[in-house]
Amino acid sequence: MQDTAPPYLLALVALEADETAVARLAAAVARDVTGDAEPSPETVAEAGDALAWLLASLRAGSLPDDAALRALREDAGREARAGRPLRPVLDRTLSAGWLVWQDASARGTLSTVGLTALGEALLRTGDAAAAAIADAHAVAEREVATRSATAMRELLDDLLEMAVADDAGRARLVRRLAGAGIPIEQPVTVIITDAARDLADGDPVVVEAARRLGRGSVTGLGDPRALGGPVPAPVVAAAHGRLVLLVPASRAAPDVPAALDALGSTWVATSASAVTLLDVAAATREASAALAIAVVGSARRRIVPSPQLALERALLADPALLRAAIDVELGPLLTAPRAAGLVETLETYLGERENVRATARRLGVASRTVTYRLERIERLLGGRLDADRRLRLATVLFARRLLRA
Repeated sequence: MQDTAPPYLLALVALEADETAVARLAAAVARDVTGDAEPSPETVAEAGDALAWLLASLRAGSLPDDAALRALREDAGREARAGRPLRPVLDRTLSAGWLVWQDASARGTLSTVGLTALGEALLRTGDAAAAAIADAHAVAEREVATRSATAMRELLDDLLEMAVADDAGRARLVRRLAGAGIPIEQPVTVIITDAARDLADGDPVVVEAARRLGRGSVTGLGDPRALGGPVPAPVVAAAHGRLVLLVPASRAAPDVPAALDALGSTWVATSASAVTLLDVAAATREASAALAIAVVGSARRRIVPSPQLALERALLADPALLRAAIDVELGPLLTAPRAAGLVETLETYLGERENVRATARRLGVASRTVTYRLERIERLLGGRLDADRRLRLATVLFARRLLRA
């Protein structure tokens, strides 16, 4: 309380004592907030609380004290965390000030000095209140957004990586998807890219890829809720340094390769299908395994469906066994003098459909040189290069290239 009571104090005390007048002012504040529409009882009660706060603050002095502003901040924070906008919270406090001024002027009980002092106090109180409300509401909104983004990121990570082999894990994921309003039965195509450098959420190329795909995740942070929209949109995110897209199967996506061009000219991508969102983790693992093969094969600026790389994946399923097979089939060539020339000649010969002249042209040597090398290869391998032997050799040479890469 100030040392000297403000000249409007008695008028405020009288107003507070007049329950009818306070109820009338609260209803007027509520109508002002709703734009003259009939306010709900809840809105009237909130307007009454704002009016009570203002009158109590004015009685204490011409500026709200810390306790009064703290109460405002707490109220604004609660509203933001409940998902309510700033404007009604702000409007009811400022409208209460304006209507108190109108009421005081209409009553005619204040002198000019008292009315002037009340006006100045209302302006200062309104400024301080508006600043406190706006600040607290913004802080709470950022906290909510951060928590929401974190929750969505965690959900996205679980969709991409979670092993849901057990019923409990699947049930938890189902509940979380349902809580986020995402239809579990949504079929998607999982696309994973390699851009020759590590990517993270917020990376400019991730944001640009999202922008090119439209409504999905223009911030670059994958939001699985896009899958639950009226028109399901792609989700764009970075995971383990790679760009990952979840593209709804119901959406034709000829724009996906164009969007991936944001990564530059070196991108390689593979895709796998998920029948439902619960299958996304398995599809991600399948696309990731295929991506390693696609990178080796230099499938630049292409999205290669993972089934097209099943043979390569099968060959590399047991690298140790594959190396042993290569040693058995090619061992004598690999350990012979000038082995590189022999292996290159054999690969080229098989690639040119056993045509000696075409092989010679490719290698830049004479045909008789190719013939001599082929004869030496047959001696080292202990048999003629018949159809069965050529098939086995072509397979192990292909496997050797995969392993070396």
